[in-house]
Amino acid sequence: MDKWLMDSNKLLWHPDRLKDFQDGKRIMPILIDIGIHKGCNIKCVYCYGIKQTRGMAYIPEDRLLMMAEDAKEVGIKAIAIIGDGEPLMNKGLYPFVKKLKRLKIDCGVATNGLLLDFDKLTTLTSSCTWLRFNISGVDKYEKIMGAPLGSFKRFEVIIKDAVYYKSKCTIGLQAVLIPDGFSEIIHLTEKAIEWGVDYLVIKQFSDGGEGMPMHFDMDDYDKATKDLKIAESMTTDKTQIIVKWEAMKDSRNITKNKKWEFDRCLDLPFLFQISGDGGCYPCGFLFGNKDYCYGNIKEERLIDILYSKKYWDIIKTIAKTPLDKLCKGQCRHCKINKFIWDYLHKPEHINFI
Repeated sequence: MDKWLMDSNKLLWHPDRLKDFQDGKRIMPILIDIGIHKGCNIKCVYCYGIKQTRGMAYIPEDRLLMMAEDAKEVGIKAIAIIGDGEPLMNKGLYPFVKKLKRLKIDCGVATNGLLLDFDKLTTLTSSCTWLRFNISGVDKYEKIMGAPLGSFKRFEVIIKDAVYYKSKCTIGLQAVLIPDGFSEIIHLTEKAIEWGVDYLVIKQFSDGGEGMPMHFDMDDYDKATKDLKIAESMTTDKTQIIVKWEAMKDSRNITKNKKWEFDRCLDLPFLFQISGDGGCYPCGFLFGNKDYCYGNIKEERLIDILYSKKYWDIIKTIAKTPLDKLCKGQCRHCKINKFIWDYLHKPEHINFI
């Protein structure tokens, strides 16, 4: 069993917000997904951030710290620093995670890790709930990750240090599965086990359509099924191998067939997303689209955005918009939306469980 429910959602454990949402009340997000820098030090061949426009914009430290205070005030439970650039490029990351720790807001960071040194690493492991490293190859690491030659050796040292100094922080690896990485599945699994990380998650590629650096036929995933099942079976007491089967299925259905398991995007009040330039949006597909920008935390307080008429008007507009008019592929909102859709449409005879 995937104890982190990475291929599902955790709304079941937030019944108060679910009930308020069902009753039509305005709720505050449970989670903020944020990018804090638009740039990156490598160039992964599958990177969705390229579609969202690279650059050197970032959110200044003082605005991040102000945002943390606002998040605490409105009752946001967690902040995931996983956005559209490499967070280690922003020096404000380290005081930001320290403050979130002090405020008792759960914090996670996703990174390629190559810019870490010992002090930065231990700051993250002592402040974060989890630290996740992006790696989609071993033998092809530099090719797939668009990293300089020799980067894999540095990456390996960083991972070993992260595991050794992790304290209570969960250390994970994430691989985006693309055809060029099919041959890497078993070797990557072996390395994850050798390093002693808590998990390796193998996830879907999300094709955002025009502007993406690559495309492929989602049916190609069938060619990887055998190795993915072998990888899962290699799970140990220390290292769990997680394959996001449901997300891969969703990615195929949405990209190829334009079929969703829900009718509208309703989950936006639960999950708030911020781009590395400070712009706040409903989802990553809409980053950079001024018509759907709630505001910018470099210019406005988070708390003011969350209580603004503009924010709620955009949420209402999207809730009325057919999915194929806005969505381009599978995203982190999908499983939350499926749960909400089922939750709001109560079946008959509910006591016959």
